[in-house]
Amino acid sequence: MAGIILENIETLKYYQNVKAENSNIVEIILQYVANVILNFPWYFRFPVRTLASMIGILCLISTGHKLNSLPSEKRSSFLRRIQFIPFSDMLNKLVRSMAFLKLFDYIPLSSEH
Repeated sequence: MAGIILENIETLKYYQNVKAENSNIVEIILQYVANVILNFPWYFRFPVRTLASMIGILCLISTGHKLNSLPSEKRSSFLRRIQFIPFSDMLNKLVRSMAFLKLFDYIPLSSEH
């Protein structure tokens, strides 16, 4: 799951700004997303965790590395290659939404309003 989260937050423009100010933002977002998924009812949590585990195992088999330890380019390439897996896009959207929701807490408000 951490690799999918990393892939989604590294592509956000706001992450680059916040990352410079708060070095542990990745750990905060990872913890938040993991807690949200753990608080899902079992009938949502089980499929999400099963799909994330299956993606992690496929990554380990095909690349020899865990998804979160791959460089950004290889991680992106791998996640594009597994789009044939049913519901992988749903998992990606779910994780991206939760990660952005937590990242939104750290985006400074501009005074240009």
